[in-house]
Amino acid sequence: MKNKEPIDIRKYLGLTLAFSISFILAMLVYFMIDRASYISKFLNGIIKTLMPFLIGACLAYIICPMVNGLNLLYQKLFKKLKEERRLALANSFSIYTGIIIAALIIIFVIVMIIPNLVNSIIRIVQLAPSAIDKFYDFAINFLQSNEFMREHSENIINTSYDFAKDYINNNLVKNSDVILSNLTIGVMGVLNLFFNLLIGFIVAIYLLFMRKKLAKQGKMIIYSIFKEKEAESIMDEFEFVDKVFSGFLIGKIVDAIVIAIICYFMLIFYKLLNPGVETMNEVMIAVIVGIFNVIPFFGWYIAWAIGIILCLIVNPGQAIYFLVFNFILQQIDGNIIGPKILGNSTGISGFWVLFAILLFGHIWGFFGMLIGVPIFAIIYHFIKKAIFKGLLKKGQFKMAVDYENEYPTKENEKFSEKMKTAYERIKEDQLKQKEEIVKQREEQKRIKEELKESKRLKKENKQKEENIEIDSEIEEDEEE
Repeated sequence: MKNKEPIDIRKYLGLTLAFSISFILAMLVYFMIDRASYISKFLNGIIKTLMPFLIGACLAYIICPMVNGLNLLYQKLFKKLKEERRLALANSFSIYTGIIIAALIIIFVIVMIIPNLVNSIIRIVQLAPSAIDKFYDFAINFLQSNEFMREHSENIINTSYDFAKDYINNNLVKNSDVILSNLTIGVMGVLNLFFNLLIGFIVAIYLLFMRKKLAKQGKMIIYSIFKEKEAESIMDEFEFVDKVFSGFLIGKIVDAIVIAIICYFMLIFYKLLNPGVETMNEVMIAVIVGIFNVIPFFGWYIAWAIGIILCLIVNPGQAIYFLVFNFILQQIDGNIIGPKILGNSTGISGFWVLFAILLFGHIWGFFGMLIGVPIFAIIYHFIKKAIFKGLLKKGQFKMAVDYENEYPTKENEKFSEKMKTAYERIKEDQLKQKEEIVKQREEQKRIKEELKESKRLKKENKQKEENIEIDSEIEEDEEE
C-alpha cells in the first residue's frame, strides 16, 4: 500500500496568515472611516504640538545651503588653525551666521510691512470722509440728471436704509461677542505664531549642528533594513526629492528677492520722475511683491491686486504705473529670470503646476500653495517611474523611448535611459539569483541522491551480511 503524500502545513499557515492580515486591515480601514473626525482631531493636535519642530525643520532645510556655503568661507578664513579646531569653528560660525541672517530677514519683512500697513489703514480712515463727500456729490448729481432715479430715489434710499439697519441689528450687534472672540483668537494665534517661530529657531540650530550625524544615521538605518542594491535605489530617490525641494524652494526665494529689488528700483524711478508727489511706501510694495512671488502662478496676481489697491489710496498715477510695469516684469520673470534661476527643477508642465496649487492650496491653505508644486512633482516622478517599469516588464519599452523623443525633457539624461539601465541591472541581479537558486537545488539534489545511494548500499551490505549469516548457520546445521 502506497504511503499518502505528507500535508504541507506551511501552505495552510500562509493562507491563514494572509486571511488574518486582510481581516485586520479591513477592520482598521473601517475604524478609520468610522472615527475619521476623532482621528483628524488627534492628528491636528499632534501637528499643533509639534509645530515648533516643524517650523524649525523647515528653517533648517532652507538655511542649510547658505550654512554650507558659509562653512567653506570660514574654513578659508581659519586656514591657519589646526584642522580639527578650524572645522569646529567654521561649523559653529556658519550656523550662527545663517540663523542671524534668516532672523534679520524675517524681522526686516515684519518691520517693513506691519507699520506701513497700519499707516495705510490710517490713511484710508483719513481719506474716508472726503471720499464719502465725493460719492455723495456724485450721487446727488446723478439723481438730478436722471428723471427715473429722481422719482424713485426716496424709495431706493428708504430700502437701502432699512437694509443697512437690519444688517447692523441682526448681524453686527447680535454677533458682537463672536466678533470679539474671533479677534481675541486671532491675536492669540499671532502671539502663538511668534512663540513657535522663536522655538523653531532654537530647533533649527540643533538640527543644523546635527545635520551630518542625522544623515549618517538615516543612511545606516536604510542599509540595515534593505539589501545593498535596494538601499542604493532608495538613497537615489532621497537625493531626487532633496534636489526637487531645495531647487524649487531656494530658487523661488532667490527669484523673489531679485524681483523685489527690481520692483523697488522701478518704484523709486517713478518717484524721481514725479518729485514732490506723495506715493505709497516703495519698500513695502516691493516686499509684498517678493513674498507673493514665492507662490507659483497665483502669487503675481495677488501681489498685483494688493499693490494696486495700496497705491490707489495715495496716488492713482502710481497705481497705473505699477499696473503697467508689474505686467512687464511678470513677463520678464516668467520667460527670462525664472527659467535662469529655477531651470527645470520640478519637471512638470504649467497645467500640473496649476493643478498642484489648487489641490494642495485647498488642503493646506497658503502653506499648501507654497509646497504643493514640489510635492506633486515627486508624486509625478514616482508614477512615471512605475509606468516605465510596467512598460519594461511588458516588453513595451519602445513606447517610453518614443514618448520622450516626442516630448523631450530638459534633463541631462533621459528618464527612459535611466530606467533601462536600472532595469538591466535588476535583470542581471535576478538572473544571478536564479542561477544561484538552480545551483543550490542541484547541490541539494546531488546530496539527496548521495544519501539515497548511501542508504541503498548500507541496505545491500546489511542484506549481504544477513545472507552470509544465514548461509553460515545452514552450513553449521549440515555439519551437525
